[in-house]
Amino acid sequence: MAVGVIEGAGVIVVGVLNTVAAVIFAAALCWRLEQIRREGGGLQSVAMTVAIAALTLAYVVSGDDVTAAIDSVTFVGAARVLFYALLAVGVAALIVVFFFPGRSTTRERRAGIEAVPLVVALIGLQITMLVIPTDLRTEGLSVWTARNIAYALFVLIASAYLTYGFVACVRSIRQFLRLAEGYLRTSLGLLLGGLVMLTAGTVLQIVFVVGSSTRSWHVRWLLDVSAVLSVIGVVLFLIGISYPMLRARWHTISSRRRHRRDVEALAPLWQLVTDAVPEVVLPVGGTPAPTMTLHRRVVEIRDALTQLSPYLTDDFGVVDEAARAEMLWAAVEEYQVSGRPRGAVRELVPGGPDLAADADPLLRLSAAVARLETG
Repeated sequence: MAVGVIEGAGVIVVGVLNTVAAVIFAAALCWRLEQIRREGGGLQSVAMTVAIAALTLAYVVSGDDVTAAIDSVTFVGAARVLFYALLAVGVAALIVVFFFPGRSTTRERRAGIEAVPLVVALIGLQITMLVIPTDLRTEGLSVWTARNIAYALFVLIASAYLTYGFVACVRSIRQFLRLAEGYLRTSLGLLLGGLVMLTAGTVLQIVFVVGSSTRSWHVRWLLDVSAVLSVIGVVLFLIGISYPMLRARWHTISSRRRHRRDVEALAPLWQLVTDAVPEVVLPVGGTPAPTMTLHRRVVEIRDALTQLSPYLTDDFGVVDEAARAEMLWAAVEEYQVSGRPRGAVRELVPGGPDLAADADPLLRLSAAVARLETG
């Protein structure tokens, strides 16, 4: 009874893992398609999309209902062939994605080279499945099934190709890790750990099949360890492949929140200078995003300060923020009384390399203006 409970729990864990994996791969596929739509894509980008799509479909095909449906309209065992074929295509695409270009081999050339072992593996899977007795085609790997030569060859072809692909990816990722920094290094490290675990799992599966088919050894725990390593490998691989997507999403959300706060923080300064120089306010169309609103506010404030610059002395650039706020108040009052001056205008706040650098000095000045208003 305890064994039955453990096996049932194992089936549930595998089912949950497959469902989570399918959802993550589907989300990653949508993200990749959106990236290609926005930025375009070369061979590497297309290969990553193909890899994610193939792995997503592989997890879909592994479902019991889908497997039964495919076998009913084709032949018994077709779903298993399709599952491993999709895994093989996905791994082949990953080889192209992670390929580290050398002096004599380009990514395009490597893609052409990888087509040869992939086609050989796919043909081998199809032929061996047709030779396997019908009653064994849907059975799981065990000592009994591995003693059938056709079944053993099918598993060996699938495992050997996956091992080859995983090893090729590991070698390439190790080279990229030497150059990677930041979040990309984290992502590659997780992918590397996952692929190493998956490689170990497929190697143990090969050892089990060889031993069982030749009756040289019968070590059941090899399959158990292989399954555990595969689960850990899939989890690490999923985290690694989704990490850039999740980071990009988090960066977008946090940027929007920060920019929304910055827009609110710039309100005192923006209100002060645009009341005096309303012509700098840009026309509004629709509801702009927080980042666009912040950019508009920065441009409008900088333009207004430029118009007010003749009423501000050179000391404006060296005094503290409180003194700047007082000088700006006086300049606004004088501008409203005297109108646009005839003197030359100048840039009061130097620009930065990005929006955050442009907004930073204005945020400090706006805080000083707000304190002056409340004081």
